[in-house]
Amino acid sequence: NVTGILIATHHNLAEAFRETVEMIAGKHDFVESVGLRAGQDPEAFGQLIADKVEQFHQRGHEEVVVMLDLFGGTPCNQSAFVLNEQITVLTGMNLPMVMECLGLRMGGEISTDTLEETAKTGIVNFNKMLEEKKKAGRSRRRSKEETAE
Repeated sequence: NVTGILIATHHNLAEAFRETVEMIAGKHDFVESVGLRAGQDPEAFGQLIADKVEQFHQRGHEEVVVMLDLFGGTPCNQSAFVLNEQITVLTGMNLPMVMECLGLRMGGEISTDTLEETAKTGIVNFNKMLEEKKKAGRSRRRSKEETAE
């Protein structure tokens, strides 16, 4: 299946995600973005989403993954109107999730289970991780010292 990726968010976040993906992985015609502007009519924004989905279909992208910033927000609510068996809508996106989606798309098939897991594991408390590594390093050193005696 040929899949399009639509990033839809509040304000410029969608464009920032798309531009960041392009900086890291290059520009791809199957990645589009649309951002809800302050004061924009929700139905008009929904029409932009529907238009982007239709453009993907016209370019031969049978399926579309719509990645959203926030569950329950206007981009999410308006995406509900384009839902069908060829449209997958995921909320709570983060950059690891978007990059994973791009990688899976380029490799063949997109797994929403994988995208959900990547989004979750992409959240790391860096301070906690470093502290745990320090503790593990101290434990290994003590263990080696005890073995050497």
